[in-house]
Amino acid sequence: MTLRIAICGISIEIMLASPMQTDAGALRTYSPAQMRDDDLWMIRGMMARLGEDKAIEAVPLSWVSALPGGAVTQAAYAAAKQETLRLLAANGPFDGVLVANHGALEVDGLDRDADTDFISAIRQQLGPKVPIGVALDLHGDMTADLLKAATVFSVLRTAPHRDDKETGYRAADMLLRVIREKLAPRKVAVRLPMLIPGEIAVTSEGPAKDLYGALPGYDAIPGMLEANILVGFAWNDRPWTAATVFAMAESDAALAKAQALDLARRMWARRAEFTLRMETAEVDEGLARAAASPAKPVLVSDSGDNTTAGAAGDLTHVLQAAMSRAPNADIVVAGITAPETVARLLAAGPGKTVEIELGSEHISRPKTRLKVNALMEAGGEALRPGGFQPIRAKESAWAKARIGKVIATFHARPVGIVTPDHFTAMGIDPLAHQTLVVKLGYLHPRLEEIAARHILLLSDGTSQLDMKRLKWSALPRPAWPLDGEFEWAPEGAVYGDIE
Repeated sequence: MTLRIAICGISIEIMLASPMQTDAGALRTYSPAQMRDDDLWMIRGMMARLGEDKAIEAVPLSWVSALPGGAVTQAAYAAAKQETLRLLAANGPFDGVLVANHGALEVDGLDRDADTDFISAIRQQLGPKVPIGVALDLHGDMTADLLKAATVFSVLRTAPHRDDKETGYRAADMLLRVIREKLAPRKVAVRLPMLIPGEIAVTSEGPAKDLYGALPGYDAIPGMLEANILVGFAWNDRPWTAATVFAMAESDAALAKAQALDLARRMWARRAEFTLRMETAEVDEGLARAAASPAKPVLVSDSGDNTTAGAAGDLTHVLQAAMSRAPNADIVVAGITAPETVARLLAAGPGKTVEIELGSEHISRPKTRLKVNALMEAGGEALRPGGFQPIRAKESAWAKARIGKVIATFHARPVGIVTPDHFTAMGIDPLAHQTLVVKLGYLHPRLEEIAARHILLLSDGTSQLDMKRLKWSALPRPAWPLDGEFEWAPEGAVYGDIE
C-alpha cells in the first residue's frame, strides 16, 4: 500500500520591532517542482527520507518563505494560509502531512502565535486522525496549542545552522513510524522563563554545545521518540516568548514528562553561562581591531541591524564610523537597505560619481546624515548568488559604490549576506579584502569557513543583544536575565500530555 505524504509550510522568522513589514511582495512561494529539485531548507531532508521508500508518494504542495523581517501583513498571511488549505483539500486524501515552519512567525494584528494558527488550521481541516510532522528552527517558540496540533516535531540542533537536512529527515522518519507502527505519541513541554538571543546560544560553545549535544541520549531512551530545545525568539514581546524544552514518547506520557523535566533542570542550572562567547567590541574599537589584524579577511558583524534576525538593514552607523575613523582602510560594508540610494546610483551608471546622503533612509533608528561622494562601480536589477543559501532574500536591485577607499553595497530590499557567493555576485572577492562588514550576529557557516577572524560589534538597532534595553509589556515576568535571579521550578511550568 502506497502512503501519500503532503509537504507544505510557511517558514519566516519575524521580529516585531522591525519597521519593515513582510508583505506579499517579500514572500517567495515555491512550487512542487522547486520543492523537489531546488535543495530547499528543511524540505530537502523531508524529500530525502520519503525518497528512500518506494511505497511512499511524496506530494510537495507549496512552501512559503521570506528573509526575516517585520510582521507579516494580514493579507499576505491569509492568502498563503488559504492557498495551503486549498491545496491540501484539492490533492488529498493524505496519510500524513509534513510542515516546514520556523517557530517565530508573527502576523500583524493577530493576537495569537502565527505558527500555532497555521498548523491548527491544518489540523482542523485534516481532522484528528491524520498525523502531522513539523520541523522547526531552534529560534522558535512553542505554545500549548501548537504542541497539541501536531503529532511529532523535530528541531534544529546547531547554531549556526548546519543540520536543516537532518532535521527535515527526522521529522519525516518519525511521521512514517507513527503511521506504520500506529503510534500515539505523548508530548510534554516545559516553558523556561529565559530570554536567549541566538548569539548566546551558539552550539559550538558551552552551555548550548553540551545541552544540544545531550539530546541524542534522550532520544535513545527506550520508548522515547525525541527531546528538543527551543531557545525561543528573544526579541519579541509576546506572551509565548520563552525558551522551551519538550520530550516526545512513543506512548508513555510519564516518560515524556520525566525527560522534559530533567532537560529543563539541566538548562536552568546553566542559565548564567548563556553569555556572548565570541569576540565582541563597540563599533569604533571593533573596526580598529579588524584593520590592525595580521590575517584577512576579518568578518565583522553589525549585530544591532542583523537582517537574518529580522532587522531592516537600513542603518549606516557602521559605514559612517568607517568613513570617519578609518576612511583609508580596506573595508567592505555590505547589505545596507537603501532603495533611493540604489535608484540614484543605478541611474548614474558605472564610473559616475554621485553625491549621496548616508543615513537619510534610516527607518529603524533616527536619521544620522552624512553627505559623501560615491563612485558607482556596479549594480543590477537582481542579486542572484549561487550555491546553497539557508536564507534566501527576495531578489532586488543593488548597487556597489566606492566612498573614498571604502566599498559599500546598497540594496532596494533587505538582504542576508550569508555566503561568499553574495560578495562574488557583486564583483567583490571576499578573500582579497582586509575587513568585511555584514549585517549578521553570528556568522553563517560558509562565511565562518573563510573568516580568518570574527568580531561581533555591539551596535545599536532593533536586533541589539542587550535585552534590558528593549521595552517589555506582554512578556510574562519574572524573566531571566531581565529580573536577575529568582526562584523557579520546572514542575510549575509543564504543559502537554499530562494528567
